[in-house]
Amino acid sequence: MAQRPATKQPALMRDEAGMQSLRDEADRRLVMLRSDRLVWRDTWREISHYILPTRGRYFHVPNQSSRGRVKGPQIVDKTGSIALGNLAAFLMAGITSPARDWFRLETNNDQLNDDDRIKRWLSDTKSRLQRVLATGNFYAAMSQTYEELAGFGTAACIILQDYEDIVRFYPLTAGEYYLAQNDRGEVDTLFREYVQNVAQIVQRFGLENVSPTVQSLWESRQLTVELPIVHAIMPNSSRIAGAFGWQGAPYIGIYYEYGNDTHPALLIEAYPRKPFIAPRWSTASNDVYGHGPGEDALPDIKSLQVAQVRLAEAIDKYARPPTMADASLQESMVNLLPGGLNFIPGLNASGSGAGIRPVYQVSPNVTPLQQRIAEFQDQIRKTLRNDLILMVSQGMETTQPVTAAEINVRQQEKMLTLGPVLERFHNEALDPIITTTLEIMERHGLILPRPDELNGHNIKIAYSSIMAQAQRATETTGIEQIVRFAGSLAGADPSIMDNLDLDAAIDRYGDLLGVDPSILRDPDFVAQQRQQRAYQQQQQQMAEQAQQMAAGAKTLSDTDVGGGTNALQAIMGSFAAGAQG
Repeated sequence: MAQRPATKQPALMRDEAGMQSLRDEADRRLVMLRSDRLVWRDTWREISHYILPTRGRYFHVPNQSSRGRVKGPQIVDKTGSIALGNLAAFLMAGITSPARDWFRLETNNDQLNDDDRIKRWLSDTKSRLQRVLATGNFYAAMSQTYEELAGFGTAACIILQDYEDIVRFYPLTAGEYYLAQNDRGEVDTLFREYVQNVAQIVQRFGLENVSPTVQSLWESRQLTVELPIVHAIMPNSSRIAGAFGWQGAPYIGIYYEYGNDTHPALLIEAYPRKPFIAPRWSTASNDVYGHGPGEDALPDIKSLQVAQVRLAEAIDKYARPPTMADASLQESMVNLLPGGLNFIPGLNASGSGAGIRPVYQVSPNVTPLQQRIAEFQDQIRKTLRNDLILMVSQGMETTQPVTAAEINVRQQEKMLTLGPVLERFHNEALDPIITTTLEIMERHGLILPRPDELNGHNIKIAYSSIMAQAQRATETTGIEQIVRFAGSLAGADPSIMDNLDLDAAIDRYGDLLGVDPSILRDPDFVAQQRQQRAYQQQQQQMAEQAQQMAAGAKTLSDTDVGGGTNALQAIMGSFAAGAQG
């Protein structure tokens, strides 16, 4: 008998009626979601076929034998695949780079944001949050998410509490999930169809919670047999306020073996908030799935494949032209290799007669075709935003000198074209990721207790990535320009600087750049330093004046005005006479 496995999941409380009702609801919704998504599948399959051959799952039946096959042999020119990979890497580095800070925490109260104690708590909380994201699989999951988003226009990633990593991310690929949105246009439902083998199912859900079919396979040690699993995440339509467990949760998730009606559920989970993200590149009207640059580039990519095949045919006909031969050579062995020797009967001295010769001479002019291919490649790179990525290096290659300021302006202008995409990604992906992770950490005591001043105030997320800063660059540029302009006028009229509050300018500039608040000193400390500096300057001026007076008195005392009297005595005498008069 097989050994009983250890499991992290307890045996389910057998509320058979409630579980069966939930399972029936999930099955009904799954059928409708499949129908709604059907019109998108053909487009996604073409994107997988021509751009992302390793992405996409479109068949429900497990097929282990096909997983290791070579992907994408039909792609003759990989310009589209490479350009989309560049775009995904650019988004990763520009939005959520693991090498630099890309967000900070704030409150919805400006006075609290200026409080040094609150600033330090927010900074410490952010540091702890960053460590959790860095030590888990967040960045690996985001890398796949950006590729899915750029390619298919929609990405999805499940976010679950984890015993080892605190929070675990499960990125999905096109074709294996279904989405639905509420009346506000927010995606609030995700169904996932995937396969797991018997060993994985038992390890995940526990032997007590699986169906008799899986138990039998486990006992017979058929551990690699794969079975289809459905994970349905949706708002709890039958929620009972204040109820214990999943009955009172805002969101619920049910795992069950698809097609096995003898066992209602493997696991039912309760979620205090939506445990997944479904960012979209752009949407049309109330479409639940998005459109992305991969779909936009698809026509040019397909045309590029055809053009490359035609070019290869032209070159192949030139290198190996079709030949014709006398019928008498039909049974002869003919050597068409370079330098091959053939003995041909009936061939006269002039070379005419029975023999082998090209059907027609091929001297193709492939230049127009090559130019057309280059145009396709250039258009594909532009559609996939590679012109933005390579902008700086291309600027350096121009014959005209380009200053750093000009490059900066060009970057800002190009970055602004991604503004709507960035804002949508912040709202649909990063906000829920950070909020969910922060709540999990707070429930388990992994951050410092909140200061009392934060009671009743929400924590806001401000993004300071390279792309987020580029969106705000116009404001930082304005601060620089006004300070520089005032400085240029201060030489003629120093009072011009009275119009500027430089402390406010520094504070605002730091906020726009996402500078760590610990770098900037507390305003009270700055005021104290300035007061002390002013006092020291006053004391120094008084000392200098005393020195000057002492030096003047010595000079006067050394000046003889005659009659045994020096200048100082004469002045003092005149002062005394004036006082008496």
